[in-house]
Amino acid sequence: MLISSQDFFDAHSGLSLPLAVQLRGKFISEMKRRGARVLLPGSNEDQYLILQGSWQGEGEFLALDLKIIALGQDGPEAVAAASAKLLKKRLDENALIADLDSWGRYLLRKLELQVRNRQRRSVYLRAFQIKGNLREKGDLGIYLNDWLRPALAENNLFRVLDPQHELCRLDVEQLRTRGGLPQNRRAGPETDSDLTADLIRADTELWGSAWSNRRQLEIRISILDPGGIQISAASATVPENLFPDYLVDREGQAKGLVAAGELDSEQVSLGGLRVELSSNRGDHRPRYYQGEQIRFLVRLNRPAWVYLFYLNPDGSAVLLYPLDRRQRFDSQAPPLKANHLLVLPDDGCPYDLKVSPPFGVDRVLAIAGENRLTPPPGELLDQESAAQFFADLRRAATDAHTGHAEARLELITLAKPVSVR
Repeated sequence: MLISSQDFFDAHSGLSLPLAVQLRGKFISEMKRRGARVLLPGSNEDQYLILQGSWQGEGEFLALDLKIIALGQDGPEAVAAASAKLLKKRLDENALIADLDSWGRYLLRKLELQVRNRQRRSVYLRAFQIKGNLREKGDLGIYLNDWLRPALAENNLFRVLDPQHELCRLDVEQLRTRGGLPQNRRAGPETDSDLTADLIRADTELWGSAWSNRRQLEIRISILDPGGIQISAASATVPENLFPDYLVDREGQAKGLVAAGELDSEQVSLGGLRVELSSNRGDHRPRYYQGEQIRFLVRLNRPAWVYLFYLNPDGSAVLLYPLDRRQRFDSQAPPLKANHLLVLPDDGCPYDLKVSPPFGVDRVLAIAGENRLTPPPGELLDQESAAQFFADLRRAATDAHTGHAEARLELITLAKPVSVR
């Protein structure tokens, strides 16, 4: 039997409130005591039963209705039912107050209800698209992705693939093969190619968008197959006060938004040229430990010249590509072909790119141009020179009406974890 928190919910609102988590724990213990085999979410079992419960208030009591659901060829069917009453004053005072996790479970349950084929699918989480006056809140999209993960972990239809673990299993040749073959997607604003998605090759992709509406956050998620065809969708209107202030403060009064989030929101594409930047751990703030090999992955939709810079916290920039063996700018580097994966350091970076102190947040910038790019005034640019150089490149492309694109990646470097014997 599968017992998931998202299958317990308020009968009127549909919200899987904190009470759902408490009920799940109690029913798991009771079912095991009675000899039932309780499955963990993600089980590969083909045949199983689902315990579902809903409740509604009746004065000082809470009426709880339970069903055991079987998944047949004609869809879900109740094979047993029971009911009980709980005294409200014996419940935890926060058990019936919605929190953010309640809304996450609510969205995933709505998503499941629309799926006819109950076959388990792998899913890759695309970056949330933040719209309207919250677009500058770069950290909000990352926060929303992480917010959905616990609910997805309890879900038995979708298995989330984590680039942090999936991509490190691929060698360089496998990365090149997958990165050089973008999956065919239907044209449209929600089906753009995604380098990390192409590398992972999940069965489905989860797309999400969010925007502010009268102190509420409108959130929409959908599951698409690799061709861009929608399998399921769900939406919710979540009170903004459930989110940290720095993520939804529209007046800019909160000070919690760090420069890293602002950096993530800056993507440039002029003249139809697009550059994609990822790593061998993905592009969702991948984590690397001391001594581990970092590989940066770059792909273009059209032939163009490419730069890759490391951005220091003080605003200065170090050129990583193209460099010759003397670590000087390589003026003879050819343009990168369309849909050809550039892998660094393997394809021409003299640095080994292995993690070493100091640790923290590292950022890289990829710049692509259809005309041969102006050589930087040095391999190391101070803050003022770097800002001026990047602005000049963008301005020159605009004036010449040629393609210009930029992409940024942020990664976390950490000391080697201490092993416990």
